[in-house]
Amino acid sequence: MDLIEFIEKTSKADTVEQLFALLENVMSNYGFDRVLFSLMTDHPSIGKSAGHGIMRNYPGEWMAYYADKKYEDVDPVRQYVVQAPAPFTWSFLEDKLQLMPDQQKVMDEAREAGLYHGIAIPMRGPMGAIAGIGAAGSGADGSDISRDTLALVNAACQQFYASFIGLEQQAVPPEQEGVSLTEREKEVLKWCAQGKTTWEIGVILGLSEAGVLFHLRNVMKKFNTSSRVYAVMQAVRFGLIQL
Repeated sequence: MDLIEFIEKTSKADTVEQLFALLENVMSNYGFDRVLFSLMTDHPSIGKSAGHGIMRNYPGEWMAYYADKKYEDVDPVRQYVVQAPAPFTWSFLEDKLQLMPDQQKVMDEAREAGLYHGIAIPMRGPMGAIAGIGAAGSGADGSDISRDTLALVNAACQQFYASFIGLEQQAVPPEQEGVSLTEREKEVLKWCAQGKTTWEIGVILGLSEAGVLFHLRNVMKKFNTSSRVYAVMQAVRFGLIQL
């Protein structure tokens, strides 16, 4: 399953369980067969409290051990994801940051539990909510994670989160009823959905980067979001664009 197909299917999913199954599928294509989705903070817009691993396929024994040891309090991945501006690899934490001994112990024991070459994806939702997705491979022979792979995984996770929020809200927000998009805004969103950068969209449409950003900001304002991925998802959901 490629990213475009993933966006299309998640936009049509009826349940969060279907969403997570789609996420597992697309993540496995990039070498991550273990996935964990957490609400890092309360999500008042959908009436849910913060929760670690609310959807996951991590090894059950590891999850039980993790809870028993209260690793939520010292896990460096959890601690960093709430402040990280972008996706990161677990190896980045170990190589670039000075982990405390108890933090390094969590990382070492995660590998012993069969979680290798992990990554983390920070996500921002409505009303300042924060969520995160952790993913890892179950094989120790995983290769280095390229920037392109990390970018694709990030796009998939952001789409999953936007779809999750949409399903949990269970109704079209009143402020989004009657939203309309200009033809240019629709074009920009369609290219966003295909993973194009602001610069690339500008080249394709004959716009400056500032022009592309102008249209994106207008769209995101209409959908009351700061995420272009969420804006794409909402536009698809309301039938304003077709991928």
